[in-house]
This record gives sequence, C-alpha cells and structure tokens, in this order.
Amino acid sequence: MKKILGMSLVFSLAFCLSVSAQGPGVNKGAVEAFNKGVAEANKRNFKEAITFYSKAIELDPQYVHALHNRGIIYYNMRSQPEAIADFTKLIAINSKDFESYNNRGLAYADQKKYVESIADFTKAIELNPSYTAAYNHRGNSAFAMKNYTDAIKDYTKAIELEPADAKLFNNRANTFKAMGKDKEAEDDLAKVKRLTN
Repeated sequence: MKKILGMSLVFSLAFCLSVSAQGPGVNKGAVEAFNKGVAEANKRNFKEAITFYSKAIELDPQYVHALHNRGIIYYNMRSQPEAIADFTKLIAINSKDFESYNNRGLAYADQKKYVESIADFTKAIELNPSYTAAYNHRGNSAFAMKNYTDAIKDYTKAIELEPADAKLFNNRANTFKAMGKDKEAEDDLAKVKRLTN
C-alpha cells in the first residue's frame, strides 16, 4: 500500500522573512540576529541558523518570526520536543495562530502522539475552517490510529477544498483500501492518475 502523504512542513517560504523596517521599540540586536539566521537557513546551514534565531529570541522572547523559523528547523531536523516548545510559545503569544497549532500537531504526529496531534489539527480547523492542510493532517493521524471513518471524512473535506490535489485522493484511496473498499480506492486512484498526467 502506498504511503499516506502530507506529514511534513515545507522549507519554502519559511526563511524568506526579514525585518528591514524597524519600528520603535524593536530590539536591533534581535533583528540583526534574526536576519543572520535567515541568511544561514537559506544556505541550509541549519545549526548556525538555530544559533542566530536563539540569540534573537534571547534578546526578544516575543520574536514570533524567530520562534516560527526555529520551530520549523527543529521539526525538519527531527528535534520534535524543541519544535513543540517553539510552537507552544507561539500559541501562547497568539492563541489564534492556526498555523502554529497545525505545525505543533505535525510534531506530535511524528512522535506518534496522535491524540495530541488530532487535538491541535482540530483547533487549527476551528480557527480556520478552510485550512486544507489541517484536514489532511488530521486524516493522516486518524489513519495512523486506524480510525478510518474519521480519516475518510477529513480527506473528503480536504478534497472539497482542494479538488485538484492528487495527494488527497491518494490518501483517501489508501484509507478505502485499508477498509476493504476496493472499488472506492480504485476510483480515487484513477483521479490521482488524471491529476498527475
């Protein structure tokens, strides 16, 4: 059976943030450290980027861009406890930050803490009901727990939101296959083929 797709954060756009305009009260040292972190991350020097982001956070503990970027690097380096800590800090700063709930959910899922991941994906969906990625990720966690009916519901909702996304049909096909619903699985795989050709 093909692997369920979509359980990762993407580096693209993650490190394009830089702060050129400095308003009143902005810690210049934190901004400089953050910008150095962005430069190192763009060169894929992730350990060095973490060092600079950490310096920015030390100088300004509420520096959301530094927390966000560091959390993504930790996640992609498989340092999930550190990623969870950064996304939790972001949520504490802004309780309506649906992306941080989604990202923390991904880190929990990587640790096979599916109950926690589903809670975070659900919160992300409550905050942004059209957030396709959270439906897909919650479906992946439900699939991992063998809650196939819930997974089908989430993949179906994600497909309603993004009907041209082949990975969503692939994930639902794999779930139908796990349920013994071969006809439905074949129908979805045919859609995958049409979307990817």
